[in-house]
Amino acid sequence: MFVGRETELAALAAAWARTPAAMLVVGEAGIGKSRLVAEFTATVGALVAEGGADPGSTAYAPFVPVLRRLVREYGPELVPGGGRWGLARLLPELGEADEQPGLGRARLFEEVLLLVERAAERRPLVLVLEDLHWADQASRDLLAFLLRNLMRPGVLVVATSREPLRLPGAQTLRVPPLRPEEVARMLGRSDVELIVARSEGNPLFVEALADAGTATPASLRELLLAGAERLGRTSLDVLRTAAVAGRRTPHEVLRAVAGLDDLALDEALRPIVRVRLLLVDGDGYVFRHALIRDAVYDDLLPGERRRLHARCAEAWPDLAADHWHAAGDRPRAYAAARRARRWERVLELWDQVPAGERAGVLELAARDALHAGDAERAEELASRALDETGDPLRAAHLLELRAGVRDLLGEESLNDLREAVRLAPREARPIGALAGTLHWNGQDDEARALAHQARALGDTRSLVTLAALTALEGDLDAASALFTEARAAASDDDTRLVAYASEADVLEAAGEHARAEEVARRGMAQARRVGMARSRGAHIAANLAEPLCSLGRWKEAREVVQTALALDPPPIHRAWLLLVLGTVAVCEGSLKEAAGIARQARPLMRGRSRGYDSCLEPDLLEGGIALAEGDLERAALLADHALTAHDLTLSRRYAWPLLVVAAQAGRIRRAPDGISTIGRVQEAHRSTFEAECGGSWEPAVAAWRAVGQPYALGRALVRAAEQDPDRAGGPLREAASIAARLGAEPLRREVEAAAAVTRVSLTPGHGLSSREREVLGLVAEGLSNRQIAERLFISARTSGVHVSNIIAKLGVASRVEAAAVARRTGLL
Repeated sequence: MFVGRETELAALAAAWARTPAAMLVVGEAGIGKSRLVAEFTATVGALVAEGGADPGSTAYAPFVPVLRRLVREYGPELVPGGGRWGLARLLPELGEADEQPGLGRARLFEEVLLLVERAAERRPLVLVLEDLHWADQASRDLLAFLLRNLMRPGVLVVATSREPLRLPGAQTLRVPPLRPEEVARMLGRSDVELIVARSEGNPLFVEALADAGTATPASLRELLLAGAERLGRTSLDVLRTAAVAGRRTPHEVLRAVAGLDDLALDEALRPIVRVRLLLVDGDGYVFRHALIRDAVYDDLLPGERRRLHARCAEAWPDLAADHWHAAGDRPRAYAAARRARRWERVLELWDQVPAGERAGVLELAARDALHAGDAERAEELASRALDETGDPLRAAHLLELRAGVRDLLGEESLNDLREAVRLAPREARPIGALAGTLHWNGQDDEARALAHQARALGDTRSLVTLAALTALEGDLDAASALFTEARAAASDDDTRLVAYASEADVLEAAGEHARAEEVARRGMAQARRVGMARSRGAHIAANLAEPLCSLGRWKEAREVVQTALALDPPPIHRAWLLLVLGTVAVCEGSLKEAAGIARQARPLMRGRSRGYDSCLEPDLLEGGIALAEGDLERAALLADHALTAHDLTLSRRYAWPLLVVAAQAGRIRRAPDGISTIGRVQEAHRSTFEAECGGSWEPAVAAWRAVGQPYALGRALVRAAEQDPDRAGGPLREAASIAARLGAEPLRREVEAAAAVTRVSLTPGHGLSSREREVLGLVAEGLSNRQIAERLFISARTSGVHVSNIIAKLGVASRVEAAAVARRTGLL
């Protein structure tokens, strides 16, 4: 009998009223968590999909029955590709999973999210996940992802656990012991003092003690089995069979294993259900509590367990591998695990794997580990597979797989790809992958030749590499045409999205910030449409945030980055997002935040997976932080590291910015030979470096103005004002306007310091009188002193005095410059 829990039921109802929402129901074993949830779900007009974890359960086990229910209810067509890219790994009934490179578990997570949200469009949905204290890390990661990203109303996630868990956005609901009056209502009697004292209000123990009568059980096991001792022989055998079968047993499986016909099974089950050792659950049966199942299972003799596990394996193909393994039949356990694609179970049975199949098994296990999000494990398994194989073609595919894993981990992959091409010189994919990696590492001639070779062999992605190389030659229109061709010819979504990401990247590098933003936004929309927002979409998000940062739209850049980070993207994509966020933080003056971001990003970029440009980014961010903090010693150490540990001639984007840091730290006065200068942005960085080394700041001001990067322009204006104090007014006032518009605290302080030294007024009116502003407006119209005098009914001499005063106050040298400054700073 269910009693009490009015407060807890009200809390669940309140969560249901504000969906999307999540509730974590916490309490000790037997306290009634599952019963509470069942009572609640019985009152809502929603589809209820339930799953749960068991001790030692496999990856994503709590979600499998949930997903299976949704797919059977609505079909796999709710997600792109019918679930073949992600869900098929967990639900074999969807068919063989289609491989797509570089996606890992990100695709699975996105497909689960889409399935849940689109199911909720058809009918409100409650997801129940039991016993999460036993859940594997992959399941907890998937749950955290769902809770961060569920946006659609009509979805409530209810999880139960014996211990508190950190789940984003979930409200914790603790289930307390029953009060004495509730125990009395539950048992329908008033003499409950002894039961209350011994059970401490735990409903499971209350029922067990009531079943035990006047007897005093010697142990918890005896207490839990008190109801079982009064069962007949057949019923007890069925109960034991259910304990061996698992947490929940379908009726058909229980009938087959028990060896009873329907009538005999019903008669055997009736007393078990009556004493509530088993509960009816849809088309099957579930133990009222896991502790009861454990007690029944532990009461079996070893021989009984093995025999029952063997019979369960024969009757239940989905779990045959586990049951054969528990039965001690390793050959059959291996065969069943192989059929079910349970590669980790296969690896536990390694002695059963034929020598000729071991490399293939390890490759499949590596792909499965990558899909589960364990890239380190995937790398280890791919390496083991390479040790096992003697087939050059398989070795080439394994090397390409390991290179892809290492790329996601931020590690070096060039050597693997070179060896893959050596072993399989006519395989298009390894050749194309090598071409792309060589391009990232600045080896353009070889990259171009290999990309053409791979394209001729049918590798569409090589068009992306050729497009990026064309952009480096300065022909952005031709490059964009190649990117468009790559997207049109691509046979898979990932290649199309890579083309968007690469095009946005090369446009940003060329200083075409607005075009880069437009391409990146189209790519992100496409990623959302095909269910890849978390994987490749996060990559493109970094390519969108970067031009937003360059344009000074820092709030938008932050929003893009934070949305993408909430999706828990792969390590290398997370690093790129963090680096943009760190750059924004430095520009805003949030140096503590920037330092924390740098500490997060550095370990994610452990090697040169994306060439020198990639591995130099953390150095550049940390150098910027050190300079902003005034720590020239640290900035000098970082500059020395960049100059000695890296070949800056291989960097296309970060060599000149790092040389600027080195110059500001006083470590260098001349650029090393061979540093390339490709595009307007790099020209601006080079002009900045040359100015830091004693040259004029005017070219840097002009270059940053042409590129359209306001923060860099503002800093160059300050340095130009310091270099020419007699003409400092205009530059400093423009820089002050930029700092105010961007919210750039460091730039504001630099402007004020320079203004104090040069004695320039930064007031909004630039110290101009109302008459001088009137004269300035006429100057901007192109009128001469005499024409101004006639317009204002003053003498030409007075007009000339006003113009001279205006030029002096604005800190400019001519009437034309005065008009230009007035327009830029809002005076006109």
